[in-house]
Amino acid sequence: MSATAVTADRRRTRPADSATPLLDHLDELEPISLEQLNAQARLMTRVDRKYFVSRATLADLLRRMPGEFRVLEIDHTRLFRYSTVYFDSPEFRFFRQHAQGRRHRYKVRTRTYCESGDCMLEVKSKGYRGQTVKERIDHDPNAPAELTSADRAFIERIIGEDAAQLRPVLETVYHRATLCHDDQRVTLDLDLECLADGEMHAGPHDVLVETKSPAGAGPLDRMLLTAGVRPHSVSKYCVAASLLYPHLPSNAWRRTLRRYFAAPSCAASS
Repeated sequence: MSATAVTADRRRTRPADSATPLLDHLDELEPISLEQLNAQARLMTRVDRKYFVSRATLADLLRRMPGEFRVLEIDHTRLFRYSTVYFDSPEFRFFRQHAQGRRHRYKVRTRTYCESGDCMLEVKSKGYRGQTVKERIDHDPNAPAELTSADRAFIERIIGEDAAQLRPVLETVYHRATLCHDDQRVTLDLDLECLADGEMHAGPHDVLVETKSPAGAGPLDRMLLTAGVRPHSVSKYCVAASLLYPHLPSNAWRRTLRRYFAAPSCAASS
């Protein structure tokens, strides 16, 4: 396939309103395969930092770092659609662990990679030293909002608690590009939608940038700091839950919600 055809294929994966310098820049980066990415920077245990960055600013910063990043490419696609279903107890135990700033806390979710149709059940743990540990197993892509007895046993082994009460509480959908620099992985999330019970919230227009490193700040963290962009304490799950379940305590994310997220609208029926 010609380079022109490949670029056209990539751009067909873009959100309709996202013809921006950032996505044009992603087309210019050298590719890295999924196998190469996992060999170089799998990072199931890592230190995460998150930032809200305008698309133009991020494109400019990346252009100042020529040759430093490669972009994940699978079947000529560089921007991928993700659907994530989060599980919690009726009392929103995992959400409250985050809201209370517990040093040891969890997220339980299924993640569907929409282009391939693959689905994984993931449990993310935040440890006492600030490291994030992610463990996962294959999951039925036809039932992303259901947990089997084997799924619950997997969850219980990690969290040390009964998983019988866990239920799906919300879904997030977004587009993601993944960059790699040495042993650092960087994800760029765009056009996030948060959904539950027919309600949908959208935002932000800025890119949610997450850097994942075994330790310490990486080159993009340093460039963002130089540009005056500071890390932001944010969780897609907690922000989405705060938007969709107003009775939950949301003080920790109130400024983020007010600045970055739009008013609710009715979700399109599937």
